[in-house]
Amino acid sequence: MKKILLLSVAVISATCSFAQKEIRNANGSYYKQCARFRVTEPLWKLAAEHPAKKPVDTIREAADSRAPAAKMINATYNPNALTVDGALQSKPGTLDNKAPIVDINGQSSLLGYVPLDPNGMIGSNYYVQTVNSNYAVYNKNGTVKLAATDFQSLFGSFTCDDGDPVTIYDKFADRWVITEFQENGTCGSFTDAIDTLMMAVSTTNDPTGTYYLYYFCPDNTDYTDYPKYSIWADGYYQTCNCQNDKITVYERNKMLTGDPTAGFIVIPWLDSPNGAGGFFCPMTMYADGILPPYGSPNYLMYYDDDNWGAGFTDQLVIDSVSVNWTTKTGSYGQYQTLPTAPFDSYFTGGTRKDIDQPGKAGSFDALDGFVSYRIPYMRWNSYNAAVLCYPVNVSTNPTSPSGSGGTIIAGVRWYEIRQDTGTRQWSIYQQGTYAPNDNINRWNPSIAMDENGSIGLCYSVSSVSTGTVYPGTRYTGRTVCDSLGSMSLAEGIGATGSGTVNTSHRWGDYSHTSVDPSDGITFWHTNMYSNSGAVASKIFSFQIPKCTTIGMADISAPQIELSAYQSGSMLMVQAKALPVTGEADFDIYDIQGKLIAAKTVAANSNVTEVNFNIASLAKGIYYVRVGAEEYQRVIKVPIN
Repeated sequence: MKKILLLSVAVISATCSFAQKEIRNANGSYYKQCARFRVTEPLWKLAAEHPAKKPVDTIREAADSRAPAAKMINATYNPNALTVDGALQSKPGTLDNKAPIVDINGQSSLLGYVPLDPNGMIGSNYYVQTVNSNYAVYNKNGTVKLAATDFQSLFGSFTCDDGDPVTIYDKFADRWVITEFQENGTCGSFTDAIDTLMMAVSTTNDPTGTYYLYYFCPDNTDYTDYPKYSIWADGYYQTCNCQNDKITVYERNKMLTGDPTAGFIVIPWLDSPNGAGGFFCPMTMYADGILPPYGSPNYLMYYDDDNWGAGFTDQLVIDSVSVNWTTKTGSYGQYQTLPTAPFDSYFTGGTRKDIDQPGKAGSFDALDGFVSYRIPYMRWNSYNAAVLCYPVNVSTNPTSPSGSGGTIIAGVRWYEIRQDTGTRQWSIYQQGTYAPNDNINRWNPSIAMDENGSIGLCYSVSSVSTGTVYPGTRYTGRTVCDSLGSMSLAEGIGATGSGTVNTSHRWGDYSHTSVDPSDGITFWHTNMYSNSGAVASKIFSFQIPKCTTIGMADISAPQIELSAYQSGSMLMVQAKALPVTGEADFDIYDIQGKLIAAKTVAANSNVTEVNFNIASLAKGIYYVRVGAEEYQRVIKVPIN
C-alpha cells in the first residue's frame, strides 16, 4: 500500500534522529531508545492544511497482509476433543435493553483498505476512532469535532499508511495515544531498513491539539503485525502476531512528558502454543478503573483448546510480565493455568472462510484461536477482576468445514476471572458462551466491565439460516445481580447490516469496547457492518441499568456522583447516592497506581463526605476512588 508522499508536516521543534541507545540482556530481552522524536503542530491545523483525500472506489487489502494466510494452530481437528460447550447460554436475555444512547456513522477507509480495523476509545470529552489509513474525532453527542483525516497529517513523511492503527485513551494521565506501524522500505523520499512502530502522545487532553511523536525501531527480525496494546502502571504493553514471539513495553512515564529519550523493552516470549507457525496473538491485561500498584506484574493471557491435539486441554493460560526501567530489563514467567468448561474453537482449519453471509458462503474469518481485544482489568475492594472473550463454534456437528458435511455456528465464550489480593492467585469466577439458538453467527467480540460491576458484550452478527441477517453489530450485557454465566439483557442492535459485502475474508480484526471515564457506566463500542454492501463502521454507546434489591433500576435513575475540590491543605471529597448497604472506602492514588491515603466511612444515601489532609503531597494529578464490593467510581483530581 505504498504511495507517493505529496505533503510535508511542519513541527514546532526540529525532528531529532538519534543513534539508538541499546542494552542487550543475558535473558534475551533488550532495550532501545526511540529512533526519532518530534512535536507536531495542532492536529486541527494539520488537518486543515492537508485536507482528506477523496475516498477511492476500489477495495484494497491492508498492508498487514504479510501475516501468514493460515492459522496453523486450528489447522487440524482432534476427533477426541470435547466439542459440546459446557457453558452454553442458548436463550437470549429478557431484561429490557435500551436502544443506543449515541449512534454515529463512523469512518470508512479513505484509501479503500480492508479490513477497516476499526477501533476507538471514549475519553473525558471526546471519542477518537481510527481505521486503516485515517482517524476522526467526535464530540460525545455524536457531532464531528475533526473529520476523517489521513494519518500522514499526523505522522508525516515517516508513514505510508501501512495500517493497524490503534487508539488509546490513557485516563490516568488524561492523554491520547495513537499508533500505527510502518513496514520497511521506501516511503516517498524516506527509506527505512526496518519496521517502525509510531506512537503519538497528546500533549494535553485535547485530541485535536499537539502531539509528541515517537518512532520506535525494533530489531529487523521483529516485524510487529496485529499489535494490541494495554495500559499498566509501568508502561504501555504490546503484544502482536509477531515475526518472533515477544512482549514489548514502552516507557509510559517519559512519553507522557515528551522526553525524547523514552525507550522500549522487548521480552522474547517462548510459551506460544502455536509452535507450527501461523497467526497467533496473546493479550495482556488493560487497566481500567484504577491502576495496579507500580511495580505489579502485568498478566499475559491466551487459551488452549483440546482440539489442537494431544497434550492440549481446554484452559486459560496466564503468564506474568515485569519490566525494570532502572536496569532496562524485562522478564516473564509461567503463572497459572485455569481449567475451563469445554469449548470448541475449531471452524474451518484456519482457512479464514468461516462465517457465511447472505449471498456468499464462507465470507469471513472467525478470528479464532486467540483472545479478543481487550482484557479490561478492574481493582475492587477485596479482589481484582478481569474480563475476556473469544469466538467459539457451538455447532453440534463441527467435525468438518462448512459446506463439507459439517456446520458452523459462532458464539462468544466470555469469562470474569478474579484475583485474590492476598494470595495473588487467579480463579474463574464465572464463564458463559453466549449463543442463542437462532442460527445467527456471533463473532469478533469485545467486552468491558463498568464501575457497577456490570459487563457489556458486543460482537458482529451474520446469518443465512435465520431470515436475512447481513453483517451487523449487536450487544448484550449483565449486572452483578444476575445468575453467574448468563447475559441477562435482551440483545440490542448497534448496526443493522444491509447487502452482501464483496470483500476479502478478513472482517473486523479490531473491535473495541470502552467505558466512559466521566461516569464509569456508559459503554462505547465501534465495529464494522455492511451498509448496502459497502464496508462501513459504526460507533454507539449504551448503559446497563444497575440492579437493586427489587429488580432493575431505570437508567435515568440517579447514579453515584463523586466530586472533590481542594481547599488549602485539605481535599474535600463528596459522594452522592451511595448504596446504603454498609461502609464505603475512599482512596487517593497517584498516577502510577500507588495508594496515597484511605478512609472507610458509613455510606449515606444522600451525601457522604470525607476530607483528606494533602499538605505533604506534591503538585500533580491524583485519582480519588469511592467503592465497595458492588460498585466504585473514580475521578481525576489536580492538586496544586
